[in-house]
Amino acid sequence: MATAGRLPRHFRELDVLRGVAIVGVVYLHAYFGPPWPEASARGLALMHLAHLFAQAAVPVFLFISAFLQSRDRSDGFGAFQLNKAGRIYLPALFWMLAAFAFRIYEGGGVTRDLVRGLVEFNIAGQFYYIFVLILFYAAGYPLRHWPARRLAWLAAVAFVVNLAAIAWYQSQTIDGEFAVYAFRNPLNWVFFYAFGLYAGARFESLEWTRRVWPWAAAALIVVGAIHMVRGEVFDSYPVSYFGVTQFLFSCLLLVALPGAVLTLFRRRPTALALRPFEWLSPYAFAIYLVHVPFFMEWVNHHTVSESRLADNYFYLMNGLFLMGFFSSLAFVVLVSQVLPGAGSKLLGVPAKRQERREASDGTVRSALTSEM
Repeated sequence: MATAGRLPRHFRELDVLRGVAIVGVVYLHAYFGPPWPEASARGLALMHLAHLFAQAAVPVFLFISAFLQSRDRSDGFGAFQLNKAGRIYLPALFWMLAAFAFRIYEGGGVTRDLVRGLVEFNIAGQFYYIFVLILFYAAGYPLRHWPARRLAWLAAVAFVVNLAAIAWYQSQTIDGEFAVYAFRNPLNWVFFYAFGLYAGARFESLEWTRRVWPWAAAALIVVGAIHMVRGEVFDSYPVSYFGVTQFLFSCLLLVALPGAVLTLFRRRPTALALRPFEWLSPYAFAIYLVHVPFFMEWVNHHTVSESRLADNYFYLMNGLFLMGFFSSLAFVVLVSQVLPGAGSKLLGVPAKRQERREASDGTVRSALTSEM
């Protein structure tokens, strides 16, 4: 492992991964079901294939968070958590309360279920990630500077535990309150974080993935084919993340995706094609916080849902995605440009001066924001 002073402090490939992942998150939240009877089988298969990739978004975010936490040099656990509070916890709390107020307005009053949803990080579907991240940040802090060999054993054990948990959940009916706690169960996510800690301790950068990503991509094709055959032939698609093939696919993507991005960076035309995702990176956390319910629900209800797209299942689903994504993006960019203080404090968008200071003083970026 490199010494602290020589550790790389910014990774363009992680910016691209962050941008790609937030697109996947919003796409997943545009889905509604069950499909209409007239929806084509080919269209539904393409949708399931897209979901196979998109559902790797949270594993990618967790991996990035842990990878960069392994390089953290905070002056104690309190300073570490205080930093995270300003960048992550407080913006998340603000938008959870905003979503709570929106639900009250929408439903006509406070209910026991609404209060319970707020307490369970379930007032809007994306907030389960914040709950899991808080747990892993706390648990990972004393582990972040473990030797790489010890973290390798931790990652191996985490893989077995995570796989067993996913296999068990795959055999269950995922709905209702059971589903709420399934998404928040850290055992369903622990490998992605443990692997990130190991990779951050073992390697100075992610350059090693460029050498092995073709092998990971080949394995992705095999696992993806098994996933699609099980779904199409045996009608056995897993529910959301809770499938063994989905879990294995996400694990392989943690290696294949950064390796592919690094390879694409070596050619100017393909590097330029990645620039939109790189540009999107600082806004990813803000989009994550606001897209549900304000844009995926309220904006879409008053635009796409009442348009001609409502006559076609796939046009409607993709219209909801595009409107929800770009309206969320427009909002967070506008706020961060016009009111950079509010963008930083309430949305977690790093201010330009802050980004320049972090580049010079060595503060590393993390998964969804410059510190997450």
